Amino acid sequence: MKRIIPCLLVAAILLVMIDYIGIRPAHASEDCIYVDDEETASGIDQEALYQEIFAPDSVIDIAVDISKEQLANMQADLEYFRQKHSRSSVYRICDNVTITVNGRKYVINDVGIRLKGTSSRCNFFNDILGIYNLVNFRISFSCTFEDIGDYGLETRTWNDKAEKKKRQNRTFATMESLELKWNITADNTYVRNKYVQDVFKDYGVPAQNCSLCSLSLGGCRLGVYRLFEPVDESFIRRYFPQEDWGGDLYKARCTSKSPVTYSLGNTYGIGNKKKAEAYNFDLKTNIDESHHEAMEHFLRVVNQPDATKQDFESVMDMDELARVQAVNFAMGNQDDMRNNYNNHYIYFRKSDGKAVIIPYDNEIVMGDTFVWGPSESALTGESPYLEYNYRFDSMLEVPMLRQTVLRGGYFTDLYTGYLRQIAESKWMTEAHFQKYFDTAKMNYSDKLVSKYSYFSTMRMNIDFSMEGGEACNGNMSVDEFMTRMKENILRNAA
Repeated sequence: MKRIIPCLLVAAILLVMIDYIGIRPAHASEDCIYVDDEETASGIDQEALYQEIFAPDSVIDIAVDISKEQLANMQADLEYFRQKHSRSSVYRICDNVTITVNGRKYVINDVGIRLKGTSSRCNFFNDILGIYNLVNFRISFSCTFEDIGDYGLETRTWNDKAEKKKRQNRTFATMESLELKWNITADNTYVRNKYVQDVFKDYGVPAQNCSLCSLSLGGCRLGVYRLFEPVDESFIRRYFPQEDWGGDLYKARCTSKSPVTYSLGNTYGIGNKKKAEAYNFDLKTNIDESHHEAMEHFLRVVNQPDATKQDFESVMDMDELARVQAVNFAMGNQDDMRNNYNNHYIYFRKSDGKAVIIPYDNEIVMGDTFVWGPSESALTGESPYLEYNYRFDSMLEVPMLRQTVLRGGYFTDLYTGYLRQIAESKWMTEAHFQKYFDTAKMNYSDKLVSKYSYFSTMRMNIDFSMEGGEACNGNMSVDEFMTRMKENILRNAA
C-alpha cells in the first residue's frame, strides 16, 4: 500500500502535466492572450493590432505547432495534386499558432495551414529529414475541417451552428488568413518587395501590407519570412470606400491553356483545385451571386477593334492603370501583367462598375534577377514604352496596355507623367531605401538560419547586405538599379 500511494501521486502529476501541455504551447507563457478565450481576448483592438503588425519597426515572430503527421499530409497533398496538374487547397490542422508582436504573444488554437504559390511549391518534408526545403504557406483562422474526404477520422462535426459560424468568421488583427513567403529571390536586403508595395500605396494603388517575421514550424526554425495580408473581401473593405464594396474580385492566372492577355478567349469562373478546374480570371468574391457580367462586358469592350478613349474610360479607371504601370516599370518589375501576363487581381468597383488593378507578388523587382531575369538590364536599359512580353518572347497582346498607356495610346501622357514623378521622388533614392534596410537588419539579422539548414538555401548567400554582384547572388545593388533606372526614365519618358 505504501508503494501504491507514491505511484498514484506520480501518475496524477503526470496527468496534470500532460493536460497542461495539451492546452498550452511550449513557447506560450502565463501572460499570453488566447484569441479563442473570450475573457483574455475581449481587450484586443483588432484594428490597432493590424496597424501594429504592419508598422515599419515592428518585430513579429510566428510559431506554428503542428505534428509530423500533419506535415506529412501536406507533403502528400502536394504530390497528389501535382499528378492532377493542380495545387492543393486543403488546409492541414495546426494545434495552435503563436504570433508574437513586439513581445506580446497571441495564441490561436486549431488553425489551418497549406502550401501556397505556383512555381515555388516543391517537396519539403519527409520522415527522415523532417523539413528540408523552404516553401510558402497560407494560414487560415476560419477553417472548420469538416470535409471527411480531406480529414478522415479527424473530421470535425459542428453540432452547434453558432459555434461553427463563429469559427467561419474568426479573424486575427481583422484578417481571416495570412500569407507567409520565404526569400526565394535571394534578396539580401530582404525588403525590396515591401518597398515596392509601399511605392504602390504612396501612389494610391491598393496593395498588400507587408512585414518581415521569423517563422518556426513544428519546432523547426525556418528563418526570416515575409508576412502579407490576403487580397480578399476584407482587403476590399479596407482599401476602397464603402460605395465600392461588394464588387467582383478576380485573381488573374496563366492556365495551362492560355496566358492572361485579356483577350476574348480568356476564361473566367470559380476555380476548383480538387477538380483541376482553372480559369484565367478566378472569382474570389460574390461566389454565389455573380454571373460574371462585369468581366464579360469589360472583355467585350476592350477587345473592340475600334475601341475609343471613351470606351476604355467607361470600363476601367485609366488613371489607376497608369499609376500601376508606372510603378511596375520604375521598380523594374519583370514578373507583372505586362512582362509575364500574371501577378495581379482585377476588381470591379460596385459604385461605377469600373475595373482597377491590384498588383500582387512583386518579388522580381529593383534589379533582383536570382530566380528569373529575362531583361539583361532588369528593365533599366529598356524603353518604358516597350511593347514586348519577355516570358512568351512575343509582342505584347494586352489591349488595355498597348492601346492606352504605351507609346501612341490614349493615356500615354498620364503614364509618362507618373514615371517622371517616381524617378524624381524619394522612392528613387538609396537614402530612403536604406531606412527600410537598416530597420530590417536591426530587427531580424539574428533570426537568420544557416544557409546549409535547407537544400533550397545552400546555393545562396542569405546574409543581410546592400551590396550587389556575385557576392549577393548576382542581384544588382539597389543603388545601381536606382541610378540606372532614373537615368533611363528621364532620358526616354518625354
